Amino acid sequence: MKIAVLFAVALGCVGGLFAETIAVRSPDGKNEIRLLVEESLRYAVLRNGQVRIAPTPLSMTVENRGVLGAKPVVAGKSERAVAETIPTPVYKKAAIHAKGHEVAVSFEGGYQVILRAHDDGVAYRFATALDGMIKVTDEQAALTFPSPDLTAYVGYNWGNREDPKQDKLQNSWESIYEKMKVSEVAADKQRLVYLPLLVQYPDGVCVCVTESDLRDYPGWNLYRDGKDAVRLSPWMAQVPVSRTVEDNQRQRLVKEREPWLAETAGTRTFPWRVFIMADQPVKLIESDLVYALAKPCAQADTFGWVKPGKVAWDWWNDWNVSGVPFRAGCNTATYKYYIGFAQKNGIEYVIFDEGWSVSLKIMEIHPDVDVPELIRYADARGVGIILWCSWPQLVGRQHEVFKRYADMGAKGFKIDFMDRDDQFVVKFLEETANIAASYKLLVDYHGMFKPTGLQRTCPNIVNFEGVHGLEQLKWENGSDFPAHDCMIAFTRMVAGPLDYTPGSMLNQTRKGFKANYTQPTSQGTRVHQMALMTLFEAPLQMLCDTPTQYIRNQACTDFMVKVPTVWDETVGLLGAVDEYVAVARRKGEVWHLAVIGNWEPRELTLDLDFLKGAYRAEIFADGINADRDATDYTREVRTVRGGTSLTVRLSSGGGWTARLTPKKFLGLF
Repeated sequence: MKIAVLFAVALGCVGGLFAETIAVRSPDGKNEIRLLVEESLRYAVLRNGQVRIAPTPLSMTVENRGVLGAKPVVAGKSERAVAETIPTPVYKKAAIHAKGHEVAVSFEGGYQVILRAHDDGVAYRFATALDGMIKVTDEQAALTFPSPDLTAYVGYNWGNREDPKQDKLQNSWESIYEKMKVSEVAADKQRLVYLPLLVQYPDGVCVCVTESDLRDYPGWNLYRDGKDAVRLSPWMAQVPVSRTVEDNQRQRLVKEREPWLAETAGTRTFPWRVFIMADQPVKLIESDLVYALAKPCAQADTFGWVKPGKVAWDWWNDWNVSGVPFRAGCNTATYKYYIGFAQKNGIEYVIFDEGWSVSLKIMEIHPDVDVPELIRYADARGVGIILWCSWPQLVGRQHEVFKRYADMGAKGFKIDFMDRDDQFVVKFLEETANIAASYKLLVDYHGMFKPTGLQRTCPNIVNFEGVHGLEQLKWENGSDFPAHDCMIAFTRMVAGPLDYTPGSMLNQTRKGFKANYTQPTSQGTRVHQMALMTLFEAPLQMLCDTPTQYIRNQACTDFMVKVPTVWDETVGLLGAVDEYVAVARRKGEVWHLAVIGNWEPRELTLDLDFLKGAYRAEIFADGINADRDATDYTREVRTVRGGTSLTVRLSSGGGWTARLTPKKFLGLF
């Protein structure tokens, strides 16, 4: 391998051991990950020749095997160039062209540390070759930053956040990210820091820290030791003591934990510790590293039945339809109305959220909701039905449940309230997706942690929550959602798709917003909500509002339902993390553009260098009075050309979105 890819530098003796640094660089030479082999192992991350993660210890402790990484002795190295094209039919691109360099460093004692460097980031992982089953009791996977004053965007555990008695490893992974210095991260396990974590450096470089290929192992979380202003230490869930788990059919609450992280096969690879890097934050949106590092599906060519699309959702709008001759609610007549609305508007699915079965009893259909008849009714109209359930209702009985409802004709399940990321839950997610696939059922994982590439391993997983979504505005006052929406694009969305559930038609100004459970509204403008349909990645994209509101606003509805949910190309255009973001996505020959901003009005210029030729642009923009009436918008159709620019004006909490169709495609010239 060329010296630009791998080099070993003798550092002399440390504690009687030969020391060296093994470094792997990306093909473009900008990214580098180093493994420092000293008295113990350490790693470091660089971009553009500058340290982004300072040398930090890494190790894994295995019961009866000791600390893998202590007093390491190199037994060998293997290196390879990574060059593969990964087809991605349900993704933000049609294919990933993955190029990188990899070095696997083998150590005496039956373990490896594997290093990878791509143009969009770097990663490392442990691998073991040990006999039988092993118990991993600890893993050192910390972050050491070169300065305490770096800007961090931090997601904390949600619910009873400062309660010292709360098990912070049981949470819904959906808080609003907070901006602070690294040294200001909550200390001493007062709060759990979950991933992705975004850190921005004085030269503008951004590092988004997350993980990939999480399987049969707990998720990676962090905390700050109050004595250290620059280091975040790992905080991973130990295995629950099964006899103490409290199962209330909505959640499975852990009361006691074993003294180990995982009991697992001794010969295996462990999750990738991933560092996605870019010189400007908006380019993080284009990264493929989490997906590319995940385990491929063994039978990817058998998943052609997976159909992404949009969903008419019931729960957010509280089944509120009006101008109808029946009593609205969670009942057969209301669902037939939703199905008719979906059929008329080309919406692929309707979801039956909580209420279609008798109170958390998944095998007992509520008498008010004739599920078999509704599935037949929907199928005759080309609409699929997705059923909601909480995960305890499935544990140990996935085959029984999935067979019954697949035989009825259901197309998938929205599975909720995992609210944990320990080994048991991580195994449950993969096992359940595989069983669902055997019945050709889609899976939408709600109430869970960030995605780690499992949708590559199990292509029938079409979305994940792990985000502070629009549902929170049914009851939450005082939050800043426009800035939060901007931050999501550079933090949570970098890890993968998100079940945010946009599309509100009842929009409020900052001053006018007030939470309403039964008639929910959104913060920011109408076009802000419309733009989220393109901005937020969601192969299964919910339309959160009631059919009544969409019918009243048919021009907006017509635009939104035609926005694809999977893409052939994604381009980050502009962005400042908590201020604004602009993205362009292509499906076939048609481009969709989306811009949103925080509460600060602004004017932006979009360069159209990624386009060639002339396009018919259908543009929705904030109306001149959107700062007074957030539903105010304009629609225009005009011609735009590649190589020129567009001026975008955002109102307070504003948005802008456009569909660009080639004129030659329309036969106009």
